[in-house]
Amino acid sequence: MSKVVIEVLYPEFNNLYGDRGNLLYLRRKLELAGAEVELLETSLSDTPAFASRGDVGFLYLGPCTERQQELELEALRPYREALLERMGSDAVTLATGNAFELFGEKILRADPQKSEIRALGFWNTYAERFSRLRYNELCVGECGGIRVTGFKNQLSHSYGETPAPFLTMHTGTGLNPQSRLEGAHSGNFYATYLLGPLLALNPPFAARLLASLCPGAEEVVLPFEQEAYEKRLAELSDPAVNHSKHHS
Repeated sequence: MSKVVIEVLYPEFNNLYGDRGNLLYLRRKLELAGAEVELLETSLSDTPAFASRGDVGFLYLGPCTERQQELELEALRPYREALLERMGSDAVTLATGNAFELFGEKILRADPQKSEIRALGFWNTYAERFSRLRYNELCVGECGGIRVTGFKNQLSHSYGETPAPFLTMHTGTGLNPQSRLEGAHSGNFYATYLLGPLLALNPPFAARLLASLCPGAEEVVLPFEQEAYEKRLAELSDPAVNHSKHHS
């Protein structure tokens, strides 16, 4: 029996939009495929397993509040080189929501001075926060021929370029309202502003990650997941749908 180690960073912060569903979904599919799954939950004060052991197959970092984002950034800073090494490996990493911003050059606060927070500097983007008006969006993008559906709830946009985008958007915006390119992708490292149980919402994309974690797990199909995906994709691809709005 193969074993897959899953690590979630800072679960005390990162479950604002049902994001833990990503882990439950992966675990269920892996176990049905016959794999043994070890789930590690690393809090802000712990040493991340990905930095101390070499068997973390899947690393997840989800969205949090803006204040928590700054705490996470300081917690991750000592492990920058370990994260960079991981990006160049076969191990899978998924960062969703404003976790994407941790890997850019900097984050500009919404204060009058636009004070800067130095980020990890993996790619040449910067994030600029709004004041109090959040940006909400339903969207559809494409990654390597796979359509990905999702939603966003943002207090910031990003500007600049990543090494390669995660998605080319069909509906909705990219890193900012002027861009059609969204997120970042390098090997098995994926970062995106999309939120929530992204993998459960997108079985074809999840299958790509599962194939890397445990060959054969991508063949496991849960009841109605493909039908639900196709229905959601059709609805969100409809140009008559109001995909975005702002609210305070």
